[in-house]
Order: sequence, then structure tokens, then C-alpha cells
Amino acid sequence: MSSDLSEKTLVTVAKALRAAKLEAIVIGNSASMLNGAPVTTQDIDLLIRDTRPNRRKLARFAEEIGGSAPMPVSEPSKVEWIEGRLAVPVEIHYDRISGGLTFSFLRSRAQHVRVGDEKLVVASLADIIRSKQAAGRPKDRAVLPILRDTLTVRKKLEG
Repeated sequence: MSSDLSEKTLVTVAKALRAAKLEAIVIGNSASMLNGAPVTTQDIDLLIRDTRPNRRKLARFAEEIGGSAPMPVSEPSKVEWIEGRLAVPVEIHYDRISGGLTFSFLRSRAQHVRVGDEKLVVASLADIIRSKQAAGRPKDRAVLPILRDTLTVRKKLEG
């Protein structure tokens, strides 16, 4: 993991999600790292359902991590971010991510990953790859070979 995204930070996020009773899936390079890929990231990406109760739970989550209220990343984007006492910001994505991947679909294929004494729900590496392929941003294209190689190695080790 990068020096900014430490186990301590992930434990803090997991505890705050549990305290806020907010169901979230770790996505993006944070999930890639938790799936064993040798990548770094400068934030933690979470996917949640966009409901009124979840908006209240998200506000509680932000308080738990000593963060700001969720703020839009940009005007046309539905993505929000929370900045606070954590070493990295938390990006909040709602309902779906690139590749047509919905919250329900990702959750059905996600795994529970232990961090310290806590657990996080983490998107599968195959789904992260699919999302990054669909997004097609230069930073996503750059990491895809590493993610594909990691998935190949994991399949060989499991098989």
C-alpha cells in the first residue's frame, strides 16, 4: 500500500462505516490494492446506494472520520468527496460505476477483506478491471496491465 493509504486508515474507514451502519463497497485502486495488486492510490473510493437514509448515514460516516460534509468533485459529476483527518480523501460514488456495474451486481461478487480487526466489502478484481476498461481514462489504461497480471496470478494460485 502507499504510505498514505495505510492499514490504520482502512481500519478507521471500516469502523466508521460500521458505526454509521452504511453499506459501502470499496472500488477503484483501493479495491485493487486490497485484492493484492501492486498499485497505489491517493484516495479511497466507495460505492453506495443513493437513498435518503444512506445520505444521512453518509453524513454520520463523515463525522466519524472527522471529515467535511460530502462535496461534489465537479459540477456535472455525481461523485462526491469527503476530506478530513484521514491521510487521504474518500470519494463517494452513487449507485453504479463505469462499465454499467451497479451496486447490487458488485455486492453480489464482492468479498469481505479483513483489515486489522475490521472487515471491508471489496469489489472483485475482475469487476474493477471491467470498470477501468469502460472508463478509459489514461490513468485507468495505465494500471490495467498490472491488474490483469494480478488477476492471472490469483487464478493460478486458486486453481
